[in-house]
Amino acid sequence: MTMKSADHLNLELWEDEALIRQQNQLKYQFWELLGKVGDQIEQQDLLKIHARSKGKKLSQGSDLMGLPYQVLDIVRDFDLASGLNIRVLNWYGKGLYLLVLLGKEKFGSLDLKGLSFFQTYWESPWDYERLVETEPTSAKQPCEKEPDFLQWCKKIPVSHLVTENESEWVFQLKKLLERISRHLGIQEN
Repeated sequence: MTMKSADHLNLELWEDEALIRQQNQLKYQFWELLGKVGDQIEQQDLLKIHARSKGKKLSQGSDLMGLPYQVLDIVRDFDLASGLNIRVLNWYGKGLYLLVLLGKEKFGSLDLKGLSFFQTYWESPWDYERLVETEPTSAKQPCEKEPDFLQWCKKIPVSHLVTENESEWVFQLKKLLERISRHLGIQEN
């Protein structure tokens, strides 16, 4: 019998070693996959579009609205006026999202609708609770004041096949980097 109460521990779940190992294996598979995807994005290409690029970083946590998550950050300049960050958010139970944080000064006119992104109008770029509430086809979401940053988002499909995911996610990232390069007037070699 499973009881949901502050007074009772769910010992059946706690003792379910097979389930816990399955979850850990899945986390490991996604972690490896995100690492492989990140490895296919070259730092020299990132420096062409943003001189302050700090490269790529993988991180993970256990409690984003009660669910585990993993993040691949690319570029990693979080300055809201002139920075750039591309985030792949793997949020267990919710989905895989591609979020692009742009400083208004440098990227104010960059429009990513053509790549199937929707613009967020959150007060904070880290307001991920709104991610699951926001209808991608809806117009501007109300917030107290116009945000000091631009952020675009889209949900990325996830396949059962690791190789398909790797190919699709790298394709999505390279297409995005190409679009940013064009916006900045950077020519491909």
